[in-house]
Amino acid sequence: MKPLNHSLLLTGILSSFITSVSLQANSDLAVVDNGLLDLSLEELISLDVPDVTSVSKRKQRLMDSPAAVFVITDEDILRSGVTSIPEALRMVPGMQVARLNSNTWSISTRGFNYIFANKLLVLIDGRTVYSPLFSGVNWDVQDTMLEDIARIEVIRGPGAALWGANAVNGVINIITKHAADTQSGLLSTGFGSEEKAFAAYRYGGELGDDGYYRAFFKTFNRDALATANGSDANDDWQLNRAGLRADWRTETGAEASLQSEIYDGTTRPALKIFNADTFTQDLITHQNRDQRGGHLIGNYKHYLADGSHFTLKGYYDRYENYDYRVTEKRDIGDLEFQHQILPRNNHDIIWGMGYRLTKYNLSGMNNITMGETRRTDQLYSAFIQDHITLTPEWALTLSSRFEHNDFTGYEVQPNASLTWKISDQQTLWLKAASALKTPSISETSVTSRGITFLREDDSPIPTIATLDLLAISGNKQLESEKLFALEVGYREQFNNRLLFDITAFFNQYKDLLVYIDQTDCLDGTSSLFSVCSYNGGSPNIEGDIVLEYPTTFSNELTANTFGLELTTDWQAKPWWKLQFNYSFLGVDAFSDKSNSPITNDYLKGNENLLETLSANHTANIRSYMNLPNQWYLDFWVRYMDNLKNARVKAYTALDVRVAKKIGKDLEFSLTGKNLFDKQRLEFSEVFSGLGETEVQESWYLQLRWQY
Repeated sequence: MKPLNHSLLLTGILSSFITSVSLQANSDLAVVDNGLLDLSLEELISLDVPDVTSVSKRKQRLMDSPAAVFVITDEDILRSGVTSIPEALRMVPGMQVARLNSNTWSISTRGFNYIFANKLLVLIDGRTVYSPLFSGVNWDVQDTMLEDIARIEVIRGPGAALWGANAVNGVINIITKHAADTQSGLLSTGFGSEEKAFAAYRYGGELGDDGYYRAFFKTFNRDALATANGSDANDDWQLNRAGLRADWRTETGAEASLQSEIYDGTTRPALKIFNADTFTQDLITHQNRDQRGGHLIGNYKHYLADGSHFTLKGYYDRYENYDYRVTEKRDIGDLEFQHQILPRNNHDIIWGMGYRLTKYNLSGMNNITMGETRRTDQLYSAFIQDHITLTPEWALTLSSRFEHNDFTGYEVQPNASLTWKISDQQTLWLKAASALKTPSISETSVTSRGITFLREDDSPIPTIATLDLLAISGNKQLESEKLFALEVGYREQFNNRLLFDITAFFNQYKDLLVYIDQTDCLDGTSSLFSVCSYNGGSPNIEGDIVLEYPTTFSNELTANTFGLELTTDWQAKPWWKLQFNYSFLGVDAFSDKSNSPITNDYLKGNENLLETLSANHTANIRSYMNLPNQWYLDFWVRYMDNLKNARVKAYTALDVRVAKKIGKDLEFSLTGKNLFDKQRLEFSEVFSGLGETEVQESWYLQLRWQY
């Protein structure tokens, strides 16, 4: 039976089960079933629409926010059964999440979804989790105790006017709970087929009369995924993490917090490495990749007599990565000042300035070279935003960020949005914004070799070899990639039971990076028929010829993306909540530049690459049900359209969670994930050298005890 038929069948079974449960529950309510009455008000699901802070750096109703914003709540995290932040992001409309191996994800929104996705800014409690090496995110170390996450606010679309460069296609802001909200103890532990063993313990207490603290430790050991033939991919993953947070209020009413985490872990990704001695592409397994690091964050907020306030935030972040291909060490120090003032009744102004220092060190490089293995970069920034209340129904927000970086110098990123509050339950908003993605170290200073060239059958570039390789060299003359975006959105809440949210967008990108040919062969190769050969045209030990195509980055491409994103939340019954979202994405890339026939071929290849990186259609259906006698049944069906460039077919996935609470403090749950397929490929690519692995069907048991 095909996966789609599986999907329809299981969805039908679930629907029938839900209907029968609904009828039974209604009957129970009619006779005042004591089991349902045992549910507390907190345990009954409600369609509360949360407030958000990420859109304008101030607290406001989500209904009034002029942006395509989606909130993952702590309840969503618990009841979805996810065990990592990347998996939680699958809930977001338009967010495309693909797992490459046990610990590597490709995550993006509104296009450009590949392993080095670099147009999405991610923050955890105000700390930018950003790798200057490739302008992206090391998702495997972006973790914390999931029970301590208050919410994840996701802005789809540019947020650079407030948050800075690289907030091009979106902003993910992960906000953890105040220490006062995590008092006493919590133990979470379990095991399963893929989640082999995991445990987390947290304890919180008071610090004097006005202070609170919490400390936690978590550990997990995750099984390897599978190869295409079903064998073990040998990419097991284990990580340990510990953290501490303290919050307190001073005698003057000021608020302060201090938090820190450290982590240490190991994974074993399969790597495709070119062996220059035998002229072959070798698959290396059982090679440990160790990672460790930590951070320290401090926040201080002071309220002034005129109703305004200022905040001072700073953090230090350390990251170490001991990969077979490179040893990477990074230190980041960041300091930011922010001030909110109310000069007039209809103006709410927020302004601020910041400074970031990054020190980078690369060593132990294999198939990677860099002219300067140590470097220090500085970033200076300032921003201002004026929220103008024109009338009780209309509001205009103007903002801009000004930055100076060591790659491209001065940059400006403005934003304007208009909000029409039709009623307390209806909002229409429009937004125009610019954003920039600044070049990274790998794009300007690193040369990567040994990349397998996946040749299409109709490739315009002829070959005489069975092994074709790419070499990509950095270009220090690169400019920032530029985005101009237009968005329009509408929200309406019906009778506090149904929330409808729709957004349409058009994005125009200029100066996008592509790889184009360069004329000179690199060391170890020589010219052969306008390309480069590792062995001068002589066959290797197996009788094959190995060719290398030297390329470099250039700002050559323009692209337009357009799409629609829809979300509905429905409180079907007091005990049953449903959420549905759907997104459509279209991409059109083009270029008028050309320097040679080979360059033309490369540009066409880049255009096709960009247009086929992401899925055109995605959808989610989630259901939360509170059943009698403190039983809970939750399921999640998601659809991902095909990824042409990654050679991944469209698929539908099902996750199911069944839980039972005993009293108020103890809960047992059983979670099944990816139940429509025994295993499936979610993503494949060649640029990282990672071997392909496939996600498997899995189950795990969990115990949560709060005391």
